[in-house]
Parts: sequence; structure tokens; C-alpha cells
Amino acid sequence: MRHRSEELILALDIGTTGMKAVVYSTTGALVANASRGCSTDRPSPGATEQNPASWWRAAVACCRSLGKVVPGLDRRVAVIGLSGMMNGCVLVDERGRTVRPGVIHADTRCEPICHELAARLDPSLVYRRTGCHLAPYFSLGKLAWLHRHERDTVGRARWFIQAKDYLAGRLTGVWGVTDPSDASLTSLYDVRAGEWACDLAEEAGIDSRLLPEIRPSCMSLGGLTREAARSTGLLEGTPVVLGGGDGACATLGSGSHRPGHAYHYLGGTSWIAVIADRYEPDPEARTSHLLGLAPEEHVNYGTVQSAGTSVEWFLAQIGFGTRVSARRRIAALQPLAAASPPGANGLLFLPYLDGERAPIWDASARGAFIGLTGGHTRADLARAVLEGVAHALRHVLSAFETRGIAPEVIRVLGGGMNSRLWRTIFSGIYGRPLHVLERPESCTACGAAMAAACAVGICQDAGEAVSRFVRIADVEYPDPATRDVYDDAQLRFRALYPALKSTFHWPSRGFATGFSGVPSDSS
Repeated sequence: MRHRSEELILALDIGTTGMKAVVYSTTGALVANASRGCSTDRPSPGATEQNPASWWRAAVACCRSLGKVVPGLDRRVAVIGLSGMMNGCVLVDERGRTVRPGVIHADTRCEPICHELAARLDPSLVYRRTGCHLAPYFSLGKLAWLHRHERDTVGRARWFIQAKDYLAGRLTGVWGVTDPSDASLTSLYDVRAGEWACDLAEEAGIDSRLLPEIRPSCMSLGGLTREAARSTGLLEGTPVVLGGGDGACATLGSGSHRPGHAYHYLGGTSWIAVIADRYEPDPEARTSHLLGLAPEEHVNYGTVQSAGTSVEWFLAQIGFGTRVSARRRIAALQPLAAASPPGANGLLFLPYLDGERAPIWDASARGAFIGLTGGHTRADLARAVLEGVAHALRHVLSAFETRGIAPEVIRVLGGGMNSRLWRTIFSGIYGRPLHVLERPESCTACGAAMAAACAVGICQDAGEAVSRFVRIADVEYPDPATRDVYDDAQLRFRALYPALKSTFHWPSRGFATGFSGVPSDSS
């Protein structure tokens, strides 16, 4: 298929904090972008929900905004690619109408049910089959909770889908579909069989009729409907490519498309990922598994639950407003943290504000400052927060090291990587060079655009897409002078969770029962 040089690619990416729309040229240049926030509701302890209709309103607003700044956008968009947050649960009926608010990845109210399921199911078998844990961070537990507490509501639903699948339905009118990447992060997908583990769903009390059809990520789902075209200002019939979850899109957007490639994404949550050519679950169940956008692309990854959100929390506590962009929030913290030396004068921060995923897998873990004295300052606290997130991710990296698959060089992306100080901290704590991508905050949307480009023949394959769209802007090298300080701090950091675990699970404090369905790494 031949494409004109003036044609454009539109990527729509639904994140935890809102919608991002990015327009690219067919040569990979960023033309324009727009964003709109989406609010999050916390109706009860552990509950974290968003209204899917707000995603659509945000997408429409972004498209309309872009139409005002990009001449001829409607006729120039050749294809639309999609990405969205993963591990959630959006219930829709046969016409795509939601039957309740969407449950997003951060929702952990299903922790007690995960604990019950661990007594009936074999958590290690679930992990080996799906590459994911029987833990509250994945869709299986969320669906089981809804079946238990909102059976009538679930009965009105036809499918359970993810965020980008909802957007795909609103754009094309095609409902009840998802892609392998989003399916692979539900704890309900049999990786080796390449299909839903329907028997596992039924054993968990989940009606398997809710499981959507799985279609390839890099495939056109259909054209923009007349109604969607009228709303967005784009042309009816414009191809819409299903795309993938944000983790899979970030993988391609980072330029990681061959075995051994690795990257680190730093946003509200943060993860380190290593690409493999086959499925090999971690023998100690410390990390998880994700399918990439390309067939047979396997991604080993470990997520820290509260990365950028730890920074947001800290800034809110010291009186910095949250109604500003993530870039400005990070920029506000940088000069304060820079006033403290590496190691934050011995102060450590555990970033377990919403429990923790890799490598400890404990939803009841809690955040803490350790080593406070009367001599510590706000600057020490600020630096400890930045270093604490980096130490948590260094703990994840150790899981790859013990398996012999840790990379020597890591590509870094995500909005948090706009902070030069934080990049320096990560490089020092990792003890590795970091390749900083151009436009690190747009890499997820970039991956969605690359998938769309491959789907309609603008690019022939992932390799060509990477050569067009992905550029290294800088390299951050570790400072040898900080090595001993950070190595010592990492040893102290790893000792904290085993020492504090019993206090996190202290029954008289009213904490939720800790999930212990998989082994915790206390090394």
C-alpha cells in the first residue's frame, strides 16, 4: 500500500491520569500533541475506579484540539493507533454500554478474595500458566470480587475488556475484542496455549462468557463510524488499529524489539522490562510476563507500584499543588532534592504507598521513612523519595541478574525521565549507562503509532518502525564516586521489607490481610 508523504498517524493513549493524543508524520516526526485529564474515584478503601465515558470525552476533546492546530488533520490521518492502561476491568453489554465504572489497575479491594483463591487454586500453577500472579493487581481478582459483590451487575454485562478496547469500540462500533498483550496481563491467559484459560476462570468463580475475542495487535479493527467521525472531527472510515496495552506499546516505543533489549519506564507506576524470544517464567515468581505487540514477542518485567505517585504524594504533603503537569511536579522537586547529597544523609524511603508488586508481591506493604533524625531536612526527605523509587527498581533488576538476563545498558522512557537529577540517581543506583530517548514522555503513544504504521503498510515491520520513530537523545553514565554510597544503601533497603513485614500485617492496626499466595523475595 502506497502512502502520501503528507499523511499522518494519530495515536490515542489512555493513562491513569488522562488521555494523550499524539500526531506523527509517516517518517516518525512528532507533529503535535494534546492531553486531557481524567478523574479517579476511590469510593471505598482499596477501590480505584474511573468512568470510561470520561476517556471518550477526553479523546474527543484531544482530537478537536489537534484539529485546530494541524492543518487538514481530518483528511491527512491515514490510521489511528491505540494504547491504554492494563490489568483493569471494564464491563460492557452487547452494545458497548458500561454497566458500572471501570475498575483500574490500582484497585486492590480484591486482596482478601485473592487470599481465598490461593487456598483453592495453586498460585504457582496460575503463575506458570499465565505469567502473572494470583494477586490483586491483575484482572482475575477484580473480576472475582465483582462476581462476589455485584453479581446482578455482572449479569448485565456481555464482556470484560480493557481501557483501549473500550476506546476501540467507541471509534469503530466493534465490541468484545482485545489483543494478546492486554489478555496476557489478566492472570486469565494461558501463555503457552495462546488462549484464554477458561477452566481457570470458572474455578475462580468467573463466567468465561465474559472473556472477549483476542485479535492481533497490529491489525485494523475497522473504520471510524459516522458517529465517531462526527464527534472527533475526523473522516468516517479512517482505519483504527487495535494496538495494545501501555506496557506493550512502551516496549515497541522504546525501540526494544529483539531478545536482550531492555528498557525502564518511569511514570505513575514504573517497570523494568527485558525482551525474550520464548516464555520462561521466573523460578522464584518475582517478575511477571507480558506479550508484546508482535507475535511471539515475550517481555519479562517487574513493576514498582508507586513511583511517580510517590513524588506526587510527597509534593502534596509539603504544600505543592497537584493541579499541574507531571513535568512541572518533577521539576519542582529537583532543586530541593539536589540540595541533599547522594544517599540523602543516610535517610531511606520505602515507596510502598499502595502495596508493592515486584519482587515482594505484598499488597499490604506500606511506605516508610527509615533513619530519620532531628538533623534531616526537607531536602533529605525529597532526595530519599527519588532514591527510594530507584532502590525499589534496583531490587527488581536483581531478579533479572540472578536469572542471567540483566542488561548492561537500559533505555529509559516515561515522563519522570525528564528529570536530569532522577536519571543521575537511577544510573548511579543501577550502576549502568542509561540511554535516554528523545521525547521520553511520548514513547507509549509512539509505540501505538508504530503498531498502526505496521498494520497499514507505512512500515513493513518493527525494525523499520524503530529506525523511523525511535531516537536516542542522551546517555547517562553512573558516577563512580557514588557507587559505594548507593551499594551500601541498596543492601540496607533490601533488609527493610523483611524486618518490617510483620508490622505491615499487624492485625490490631486494621490493615488488610496480606496476600501471600506467591513467595516473597527477601534477598
